[in-house]
Amino acid sequence: MPEPLKLQDIKQRMASYGLRPHKQFGQNFLADFNMLRAIVADAEVDAGDCVVEIGTGAGSLSGLLCDAAGLVITVEIDRGMFSFSREVLESCPNVVQVRCDALERSGLNPALLELLRGYLETGEIGGASGPLAYRADAKSDFEVASNLPGPAPRCGRLKMVANLPYSVATAILFALLETRLPFERMVVMLQHEVGEKLSARPGDSEWGIPGLLVSRLAKVRMIRKVPAKVFWPKPRVDSALVEVIPHDQVDMVAFARLRELTHVLFQHRRKSVSNAMALALGVSNAQAATWLIAKGARPADRTEDLLPDTIQALADDPQIGPLVRKAHNKSADQLLAKAEKKARRAAWQKRVYGEEE
Repeated sequence: MPEPLKLQDIKQRMASYGLRPHKQFGQNFLADFNMLRAIVADAEVDAGDCVVEIGTGAGSLSGLLCDAAGLVITVEIDRGMFSFSREVLESCPNVVQVRCDALERSGLNPALLELLRGYLETGEIGGASGPLAYRADAKSDFEVASNLPGPAPRCGRLKMVANLPYSVATAILFALLETRLPFERMVVMLQHEVGEKLSARPGDSEWGIPGLLVSRLAKVRMIRKVPAKVFWPKPRVDSALVEVIPHDQVDMVAFARLRELTHVLFQHRRKSVSNAMALALGVSNAQAATWLIAKGARPADRTEDLLPDTIQALADDPQIGPLVRKAHNKSADQLLAKAEKKARRAAWQKRVYGEEE
């Protein structure tokens, strides 16, 4: 198995490929050998694990995962780094490399989800088994390259270990959790501030939508704070290694109702919860107070003080549900219009100034 590349080697090899880190892909490569090994150790990876990695990058973490795991399925969005890492990992006989955007419409890429489910159900890697097997789908911009010498090994556990791009870390984490794939655990590197929000508890200053929603899907804890100096390029903020243990049973229909109510309520998180509900759902303050009291909440409390079970009870109320969906759809339309305006501005800036990397 390959040793992780030293930073100077990464820079030289990338230069030979005509590559450099892309801001748009959040490419900050972890270049500290001790930290890379600590991640694998913290995830307790062994030969019984199939490990999913989002963000192959230079292949440094991927190679160490291949040393420890039975099978590694690693995903990279960048064509250049996909080719780069295929060379780095060419001596690893237990790696399957996928080139795609892991996210699609805020959920997990359907082709990637199909590949993962196919392996879990049949033990096959969707047409990419056998020596140096390779397939590409131009329509979906999806490539699979396998180093497996034969059929994929059947692993008893599924884990996710990754140094996630800051800009999409939360979205990737939720996308994976919402698939309900049987991950035993996830150990991920992300922005420290995001780690604080995801691991927050009711009453913490960082408590908000991320912590509330993830608490319904998994148990989250911060493992360690990671300084910016161990990355290249050096980010402007510190990072955190976070462990996520998915709950065994989750009612995803109920979760969807809670998620919709949470997003409309937290638009007014600093107001009293009765005022927030009244504003969000278009009802009187008195009606909102009546619903809250019935669920055991105090109307004068702030929205951020509501316990997750209380929000779930409100979301499950048949009177409240239709109003939430109406408010959520209105909010979604407003967000879409804002996103389209931002995209038009970004396209204009690119035409005028060129792509920033």
